[in-house]
Amino acid sequence: MKKSIYVIAFVFGLTSWSLQASVDIQTWTTSKGTKVLFVEAPELPMIDIELKFDAGSARDNRQPGLASFTANMIGTQTAQLTEQAIADGFNDLGAQFGGDVNRDAASFSLRSLTRADLLNPALDLFEQVINQAAFSETIFQRDRQRLIQGLQQAEEQPARVAQRAFWQGLYGEHAYAHPVSGTVESVDSLNIKDLEAFKQRYYVAQNAQIAMVGAITRQQAEKLAEQLTAAMPKGEKPAALAQPKPLTQAKNEAKNEPKTEVIDFQAAQTQYFAGQLAVERGHPDYYALFLGNHLLGGSGFASLLVEEVREKRGLVYSVYSYFAPMRVAGPWIVGLSTANSQAMQADEVVKQTLQGFMKDFDEQKLADIKSNLIGGWPLRMDSNSKILGYISMIGFYDLPLDYLDAFPRQIEQLSKAEVLAAWQRHINPDQLFTLMVGQPE
Repeated sequence: MKKSIYVIAFVFGLTSWSLQASVDIQTWTTSKGTKVLFVEAPELPMIDIELKFDAGSARDNRQPGLASFTANMIGTQTAQLTEQAIADGFNDLGAQFGGDVNRDAASFSLRSLTRADLLNPALDLFEQVINQAAFSETIFQRDRQRLIQGLQQAEEQPARVAQRAFWQGLYGEHAYAHPVSGTVESVDSLNIKDLEAFKQRYYVAQNAQIAMVGAITRQQAEKLAEQLTAAMPKGEKPAALAQPKPLTQAKNEAKNEPKTEVIDFQAAQTQYFAGQLAVERGHPDYYALFLGNHLLGGSGFASLLVEEVREKRGLVYSVYSYFAPMRVAGPWIVGLSTANSQAMQADEVVKQTLQGFMKDFDEQKLADIKSNLIGGWPLRMDSNSKILGYISMIGFYDLPLDYLDAFPRQIEQLSKAEVLAAWQRHINPDQLFTLMVGQPE
């Protein structure tokens, strides 16, 4: 399957840009059932690869931090190579290896030049690091202690406390509720067998996806994908995640009854979050929600929240809002930090601005936001790594292959009435969960 998109290619460190059309997103499945997405980009003699698993913290299964800890141990040792040998191996080849974990996925990346004498050993090393990962007790104990120290330090940072408490308060018993890195208590209870079992269950071909962007052919890409999964157990996909319940359903509260939580924390500033469950990635209303949010709080100084909370009243330095669509319903969030003495006023202004926005807003401002989004859309794909991120998202969330073409078209076609209708379907200002961490007066 192929789809043409338009990208701007950035050539090394130069400031000049060249427009290249008709870059194909190609997709197929390996012999072991791994989905592959590939964009051939011959301009630079490089390749970016991402290997992604449905193995984020939502799969922790009552052991918060398990997915994150497991992913962090990948790359520390194999049956044949020490941690230093792995690092030296990538460095000697001029290759870059990395990893990341969020609530939905664990991913590992490789960037290499495409010269055969560099790419082939880099691929061999990358494949070995993933498929032959070994968990040393010494490294496990070292990294667990470091992680616990980091979590303990986070408990002293009001912004981190607020973020953790907001997700927990919003998601309750759902798998998205706990922090990706876990808690001091949960990490302290983990052992190597837990990590090995997690890897055995989730790091399998049926649960994997490969995304590639670079100067190789389709034939080379197919061979590369087979190489990365040849030694990988076939396994099976995990069960679908449960849908989270809105707070009113989860707690049997009366409708239209907002929830507010204040966590006392000695600090000059109050960390503030407000939001609610919104939509999953791929929801048809996301275009309208995204466009409306750009006007409300997602476009910096051009947003209504900045105008009302910062410019008119001077209550904050920064205020923002965003949607975080995920495998199942992600949150819509407003965030800011303000002096304790101004926290209640800031909360009031945020909610008044939201209520006013959802009733009506200036159509010219919407047109300006549209123009800004559409005009800047190519810059979201101005490097191979950005394209890689997009095609990886398209594959992981089963979005249409024409997503990158469709997005600006959909934004252009949206009317004010359609934006308002989508917001009124999904966001209820009377049912927001509000969290303040500090000493709001």
